[in-house]
Amino acid sequence: MSLVSVIVPTYNRRETIQAAIASVQRQTFEDWELIVVDDGSTDDTAALIEGSDPRLVLIRQKNQGVNAARNTGMLRARGQYIAFLDSDDEWLPHHLELSVAFFRAFPGEDFLSGEFCEDGGSGGLVYFLRSALTEWYPPLAERAGSSLLRLPPGESDPYLRVFASVEPIGEWGGDIVARTPYRDARLYRGRVFEHMRFGFLFALQPTVVTRRAREAVGLFDPRYRIGADYSYLANLCRRFKANFLPLPMAIKHEYARDGTKLNEGHLSTGPTRFEFERDLLHQFEELFGGERGEDPELIALRRARQLVVGRAALGQGNREEALRYFGEARRGQGASPAAALWWLVRITPTAAVAYRIYTGLRRAKVLGWELLTKRAAWGRIARKAWGATATSLRSRRKHVQSAVENRVPLKR
Repeated sequence: MSLVSVIVPTYNRRETIQAAIASVQRQTFEDWELIVVDDGSTDDTAALIEGSDPRLVLIRQKNQGVNAARNTGMLRARGQYIAFLDSDDEWLPHHLELSVAFFRAFPGEDFLSGEFCEDGGSGGLVYFLRSALTEWYPPLAERAGSSLLRLPPGESDPYLRVFASVEPIGEWGGDIVARTPYRDARLYRGRVFEHMRFGFLFALQPTVVTRRAREAVGLFDPRYRIGADYSYLANLCRRFKANFLPLPMAIKHEYARDGTKLNEGHLSTGPTRFEFERDLLHQFEELFGGERGEDPELIALRRARQLVVGRAALGQGNREEALRYFGEARRGQGASPAAALWWLVRITPTAAVAYRIYTGLRRAKVLGWELLTKRAAWGRIARKAWGATATSLRSRRKHVQSAVENRVPLKR
């Protein structure tokens, strides 16, 4: 029986699945089984990999979503440790060796993760958690009136906004790190469930858990076709101490090897963005709602998430859902970004027009900073909205006239 079970859900990923599997095969630790769950692909994803490695187990099922596919893989897993990889991502070669070495050195621990990096094609890597704790989450915490992410006195290490302690990687992992290009050899530890209110602290791809943790936390929530890794990771943090290595362990590539862009279906930018953001909001409410729902900090964070969901709906042309979530976010407030967006959508005839106005104002750094903090006249928004609408209608009228004129000679 293999020591590590690797779970890879896939759906129509023929362009990337072989690279993902190759990254598992390049691991310096080799005692693993690879469980690929093909979630009803309509291309030749499964055919490309079937029989490619005796350690690979291929399971086919009807399309049910990535979380159902992960659950299928987890139920089939036999290893003492369970690791996760998506079929459009890759592991670095040291990932499993370093993870197993950690669990052997700390047999009472159940949850380890590392940095998940994005390669935008320029050669540099963007470190997810470092960026989140440097650029994204601290301003959000400040706006919500939270002190959770404040650095300890005299510290500048962004990871210490979340983790309670840091220590050097000892003999258990020093030699492994020495064989990599990375020298940030430290281990961060702490109870971080409360910090998950700001968003993802970890990604699944560089995460390894023990079978004990898998049995305690259970499976991914099948109600969510996408994004349920947020609640799964939060529940891991609720039950267990988090251990984190600030080394790149997994990479998401923005471009395929032939130069084509891969992120059209990316959850944060692609066609499922509204569903993704909405499901994250619902998971946040389940994790941090209930009796705690009247906490002013959590109310502020919920409003921030509602605003994000509304913007995602607007960007995808869903006017009704945009109004709904902007309306929820503005409730009980005066002038606010949510109120501005709610009125903008109300006074424009289509979501597309409203979105163009919003993106234009945002580029000009007007909406949310200048207009709202200074309580500028709403008439300015209205004039921009109706001006853009009139321009759109004039453009459409000219297009129709041109089409009619071009058809006249054909009728003769």
